[in-house]
Amino acid sequence: MSTANLVPVVYNSLVNLKTSTNFNGVHTQFNSVLNFKNGAPNTQGGSKAWCAAILDTNQYIMAGSENPKTYVSLAIQGRGDLDQWVTSFKVRYTLDGVNWKEYRNGSSIAANSDRNTVTTHFFDTPIRARSIAICPLTWNTHISLRFELYAEIEQHSFTQVGRNISPGADTVLNSTTNTGAREILVDVLFPVEFKSIPLIAITLGHIDTTSADATGTNVYQQTRVDVQAINVTTKGFKARFYVWRNARAYNLRADYVATSLE
Repeated sequence: MSTANLVPVVYNSLVNLKTSTNFNGVHTQFNSVLNFKNGAPNTQGGSKAWCAAILDTNQYIMAGSENPKTYVSLAIQGRGDLDQWVTSFKVRYTLDGVNWKEYRNGSSIAANSDRNTVTTHFFDTPIRARSIAICPLTWNTHISLRFELYAEIEQHSFTQVGRNISPGADTVLNSTTNTGAREILVDVLFPVEFKSIPLIAITLGHIDTTSADATGTNVYQQTRVDVQAINVTTKGFKARFYVWRNARAYNLRADYVATSLE
């Protein structure tokens, strides 16, 4: 299994980090990103890891965000400047910030056996959570770790709305001589280009029609008019205004909603 198509959320600052305790002000979660290195002395730049102040099984480092994420795996690593690492841990997570669950019912997950080797664990099934915590269970010398969480790429809907698209008044759609199918194509450009081709919902918002012959003496029961979105691209589409037989449209106006996942 690979993390190639997953998002490293700690590296990309997509989560906030919180810890149970910190050894001191330069041994905090700010040093916990995977492969963190620091050329300054420990007393100035801090350790090459997050280091807990208390050595017990109540310690944790937690990543959280306002919007839920789908976590697929995590990677864990020891402290880069001393022989300190976590040898086993458990994972806790929550979707609502109130009800917490334990991955594998709190079972122990193997971690590290040296300073720098990265151990990656793929969850049995992806975890949907707002907050997720690594809770060390055993360690070598001290609770110290660097880590990364990998999540699925989040897709969000992007919607644009357009109103009053019209072929104009008194066009071929209002012809009194042609009783067959008549259409006009209107170019519509999106205010902002989409990243992928959107779905279009387009409706007639205004209909000004009659259904009669050229003299107006023979009135018919059927009025057939329509509008469709065709040739859709990321930049726009064509609005196809359409009438049939004796339908005569003096003016038509349409509205649309365009949505895509990005």
